[in-house]
Amino acid sequence: MRFKKIAFTKDIFKNNIGKIICILLAVLAIAAIVHNTIKNKKITSQSDIKNVKVIQPQLGSLSTTVDYSGKLAADKTVSLSPKTPGKVQTLNVKVGSAVKSGDVLFTLDSSTLNAQLAQQQASVDSANANLNKTQSSGVEQPVVQAEQTLETAQINYNDALTNYNRTQKLYSSGASPKQDLDNAKTKLDTASANVSAAQQNLNLVQDKVGPESVQAAQAQVAQAQAGVNSVQVQINDNTIKAPISGVVSAVNIHEGEISSSTQPCVTIIDSSSIMAETDVPDSMLSKIKVGQSIPITITSLSNKKLTGTIDTIDPDADSKTQQYLVKIKIPNTDGTLKSGMFSKVSFPDQNKDNVMTVPNEAIKVENGVSYLFIVRNNKIKKISIDTGLSNDKVTEVISSKIDNQDNIVPEGQTFLNDGDKVKILY
Repeated sequence: MRFKKIAFTKDIFKNNIGKIICILLAVLAIAAIVHNTIKNKKITSQSDIKNVKVIQPQLGSLSTTVDYSGKLAADKTVSLSPKTPGKVQTLNVKVGSAVKSGDVLFTLDSSTLNAQLAQQQASVDSANANLNKTQSSGVEQPVVQAEQTLETAQINYNDALTNYNRTQKLYSSGASPKQDLDNAKTKLDTASANVSAAQQNLNLVQDKVGPESVQAAQAQVAQAQAGVNSVQVQINDNTIKAPISGVVSAVNIHEGEISSSTQPCVTIIDSSSIMAETDVPDSMLSKIKVGQSIPITITSLSNKKLTGTIDTIDPDADSKTQQYLVKIKIPNTDGTLKSGMFSKVSFPDQNKDNVMTVPNEAIKVENGVSYLFIVRNNKIKKISIDTGLSNDKVTEVISSKIDNQDNIVPEGQTFLNDGDKVKILY
């Protein structure tokens, strides 16, 4: 019996040890669960606090602009054509050629004029010889000399008459401008006067002897020299030179063809500066003036931003659009700006002083209502506001709920909600 009691006691002890171990394991498990729960709660609590950067509203002036579309055009454009039509002898330029003032662009055939010049020079030589003989002899000029002068004057008159009749036919058919006809008529009148003068001189020689003979000879020299000068001017006019430095933008002639005196043969543009041209309504005229600096954006050059100066404002409105043409000069030393490029011209519009502004990106719009996210007591407060003037950087804030000491969240508002806990980063 004693042995059995001891065995029973051992069994009870073994059973109690097992229970104790189970209890201890349960307590340890519960402790682990509680510890992890507290730890996770702390981590969750810490992750709910978001970091934000803040700014404060600014008080100051706010200016706005209004944009108008414009188009670039050359500052200076010169179209050239000869005074009288003629056969193009040489052409020294093509589209895109860079030229300097004084460069020869093209020439007209002057062979006929050179022949006339030689003839006129011969008349000068003859008149000088006659003058020398008259001055040295002191006697009346030989009748034959006067007759030769008259004959030369008559030949010139016949040539002038033929040229006038030909030009008159061309003018009547519309192939020659009025200026050519007027020039031909002037030459005819001059030639007629020369014939009359030569005839009078012949009469003088035949009738009397004296100082009048020398004077008449001097007049002949002067008259002949005038003829030379006239032809030389025409020859010079057949060489067309560039009046400005620039780039050739158009060439409408070819070697060997007859040039026009009414249509441009060569066009040159001065690209050292260029104009942005735009139309504005009358309401804008009080806000701009000549000499004012204006921001300009060139859309075709990756929205390149430049500054130009108002050069002219047309005093009269366009009859169709009732708008005024404004030209803004832009430096173009590097030649990147080209005629025909489109531009955006930003004219001043409105200006207000002592206004509260925030960056445009600080304002979040939801369902047509503008909001600012303010940090107060380390929490986000979402406040609706009214807005006023706005430009490409800042917007006027109109609200009694906000002052310039408030901390405003300028970005990341999408991830914030009213009441969120936050930590300000400085």
